Amino acid sequence: MDKNLLECTIQGIVDKYPETMDIFTGFNIVTKEEIAQGLGAVLRLKTLLSIKKINPESFISLLIDKIEDTEQYRQLSEVVIDNQGVFNFVAQLPCALNLPLNWALQAILKKLRVEKDIRLNYYMWSCSNDVLYFADYLQQVEDIADAPDLIVTTDYNLFNSKFIEQVMNKGLYTTSLQQPIHSSLNTIGIVDRQGWYNVVAINPVVVVIDCRQMGRLPIPKTWGDLLQPEYEQKVVLNGCSGDFDDIILLTIYKQYGDAGIAALRRSVRTGMHPSQMIKSMASSNHNRPPIYVMPYFFANTISPPIDAKVIWMEDGTPITPLSYLVKASKAEELQALIDYFNGPEFGRICAGAYFPALHPQVPHNLPAKAVLKWLGWDYIRGQDTGKLLARLNMNFIM
Repeated sequence: MDKNLLECTIQGIVDKYPETMDIFTGFNIVTKEEIAQGLGAVLRLKTLLSIKKINPESFISLLIDKIEDTEQYRQLSEVVIDNQGVFNFVAQLPCALNLPLNWALQAILKKLRVEKDIRLNYYMWSCSNDVLYFADYLQQVEDIADAPDLIVTTDYNLFNSKFIEQVMNKGLYTTSLQQPIHSSLNTIGIVDRQGWYNVVAINPVVVVIDCRQMGRLPIPKTWGDLLQPEYEQKVVLNGCSGDFDDIILLTIYKQYGDAGIAALRRSVRTGMHPSQMIKSMASSNHNRPPIYVMPYFFANTISPPIDAKVIWMEDGTPITPLSYLVKASKAEELQALIDYFNGPEFGRICAGAYFPALHPQVPHNLPAKAVLKWLGWDYIRGQDTGKLLARLNMNFIM
């Protein structure tokens, strides 16, 4: 692998590592057409990132992860076998975690194969690239035999009523032995006392303001502030028309009801992927929105000359749990995977991607003043989240 990708031309990188095209196009910094027209042959990566105001270190990390992930996938093809179309292990993860986890799994899967003759047919995909849409997949589960032995996700569709009724209420999934959790996360009620969902990390969603665009607009201090008329058309949410950030919609609905959702709709100008939000803040468009709501990971990829500030709302930063479920009948067989997800190595991967880990030995990177807001397991179980989110999203057809 090239030691200094920053000095390489875009064309040189893509020719040697075709898999990186997904990163370039995914961040909307160069298109296949522009490369084909010869731009990629003369433009060095460091120049392009400077023009687009993208943090070089973060972007290089994504490229290297993608390159290593592709190589690892080639190796994993020797480990993973076909299992008559049934997945033993499925994971739907944010892109920041998908690549490093995929890489780390190689050693674990080989260990299971060699030491226990256990061969896993698994499928992993990113939340932003649902080749097999997770909710649709779960809705098809009619029998425990068809359900995966192990599920890892941040998706709220894991709590849809059909899956809970047909699978979870029968006690077919179990919690592992609950480990002590980080003292700073011990008071938010994130541990599932009913023993279904094993939470290993959290995904905070923060507000980022574009300081150059705020003008006389007051900096919001609470989520209720963002619902006020002065913020009309000033906010960008993570998502797109009819499919916005689950945790934001559920948090606003729980606290403010349908009136709050209507007020949020008034405040929201559009939806974007977080990488597009950063591109918007770096642009010279004087009419760009001043307020963006994005995962903490992406907020930490913003760098000068973008003049941005992360706002930790006084009434709490919404969090989504990263959790796994394991069949009770398979817990002993899959103990090596369970130990990995509960252990410090995976915790460090999460924390490094700004997903604070529950493991007590893994330092998190949350500011001391951060207040975390979790919906609560009782609230989640009291809703049909699939139907509720579908209804709430109807307000955001743009």
